[in-house]
Amino acid sequence: MITNTPIKSYLLDISSINDESFNRLIKLVKPYRKEKIEKLTLKKSKYLSLAVELLIIKACKDFNIDYLNEEIVFNDYGKPSFKYSKYFFNTSHSGKYALCVICDAIIGCDIEEIKQYKEKVAERCFTAKENKYIDVVLDKDDMFYRLWTLKESYTKCLGTGLSINMKSFELDNKDNDIIIKGSNDYQFIEAKYDNYRLAFCIKCKDKNKYIHNSSLVTLD
Repeated sequence: MITNTPIKSYLLDISSINDESFNRLIKLVKPYRKEKIEKLTLKKSKYLSLAVELLIIKACKDFNIDYLNEEIVFNDYGKPSFKYSKYFFNTSHSGKYALCVICDAIIGCDIEEIKQYKEKVAERCFTAKENKYIDVVLDKDDMFYRLWTLKESYTKCLGTGLSINMKSFELDNKDNDIIIKGSNDYQFIEAKYDNYRLAFCIKCKDKNKYIHNSSLVTLD
């Protein structure tokens, strides 16, 4: 019997955080996160950074990872990973939502609030073929952020983030599946929630082995 491997993603709306809950919940996170939060000036940025770590804590609990004793390390581009656990995770945030995803394969994620289509950004970061995807649809705002989240999730899966030239790779539509042109090593999962686009890029050759579950996390 074939069983699917879970990919679990978590969303947290920072509208549920206030000064009282922030001061209480920040005591739960690791020192590296506290230091990062303290360096931020905007309250919203502090809340989003805290929310990201709270989702990591939630993911650790669900996957039987000892958060307090597990070490989070960073590569040269700032991508986090567990030092000891067999699982991989990634995080993102946009607008009022923080996002975390976890699974047993190298993964990257991105979330973006759908706003006005940024034509100059598309010209700078998207290939000619990718820009045509935008040109032929009515909802250019949604397509722009669909492409952006897919591309950024790929760079985060690679571990380079946006340090890579965004035109150095191209998204292609193959049999109604989005792939990286010329590669079968990375697979995508897409989602849309509220007015946000989400994308997950997994380093694997067969997306069908995974099943994606998502949950909206609420604060206790």
